[in-house]
Amino acid sequence: MIKSFIYLDVHKMYSLSSQIFEGITEYVLNESSTDNKETESQKGPVGSGKILADVIKNSSKSTEKKFLNDYSFTVFEDYLSKEGKILDLSGPSFDIEEVKESIKDFSFVKVKSRAIFNDVDKITELFTEFNTIGEALAHMGAYEEIRSLKAQIEELKSHTNNRNEKSRLETEYKRLTNISKLAKDRGLYQDPKFMSDLALLTKYGFSDQFEIQQAGGDMVFTSCLKREFLREKEDLLVKKYSRKTEKEVVVFGVISQAFSAFEPNIDKKPDYRNMKTGLMSIVEHLTNIENSISGKQENEIVIDPIAAYFEV
Repeated sequence: MIKSFIYLDVHKMYSLSSQIFEGITEYVLNESSTDNKETESQKGPVGSGKILADVIKNSSKSTEKKFLNDYSFTVFEDYLSKEGKILDLSGPSFDIEEVKESIKDFSFVKVKSRAIFNDVDKITELFTEFNTIGEALAHMGAYEEIRSLKAQIEELKSHTNNRNEKSRLETEYKRLTNISKLAKDRGLYQDPKFMSDLALLTKYGFSDQFEIQQAGGDMVFTSCLKREFLREKEDLLVKKYSRKTEKEVVVFGVISQAFSAFEPNIDKKPDYRNMKTGLMSIVEHLTNIENSISGKQENEIVIDPIAAYFEV
């Protein structure tokens, strides 16, 4: 199956691969000279990356590390699959009890499902600019009506003295040009302090995360991606595939959290004998606050992702 990568954490992949294959090369540089004689130079133990060199077929002294990375992942995933080390959740639905029972036997997981791209930066920006965006939408929605009323008022001024009609049109014109009130009437304006608090909590609880969320049966899978390993800009990714994808996304990674309920350990009478015990008490309270904002659900599996791709 051909993979169209949207994300690949090459550092994590090579770190794990080097332990499996006893020193996999970071890259292989194939250089074609004018006489078509090929030379190879490797970074790493001699011969350790030989299997990967075949993927690159260059001319005119070009280097394509990305191609090598993609093939390296295919070799890595195939090996783990043959060794039976991957919990493959690629079906239409999964029984949560069966997964709970089997998940302890696996470190790696592969989830194939439609996904939602959660860009916390965009959500925070939306909360911050919500009222400004709402007023802009209200204005654009009423623009043609405003322009028509303005033309009618000008027409009345020059051709008639119908004061009642003129007064009616001017009242309607003033209503439509009061953009803030118009936005409120259309549900596009919220209390500024409320929106500011939402933005603050979102920024604190989620930082600038870019997540892939997938659902399968009664379970939720969350993968936090490093933006620098995305193959395309976030906006372009969402534009291409939609924030809620129509196609199924495959996420491959390491299981980091699964089915664990949060239980705060807060001492009602904390021991402040020294700075260290005081800090530990603060950490417990901090963890409790963070859980109330962005805590993991009991049916949620958190994945430390290595790759995300579409199968084509």
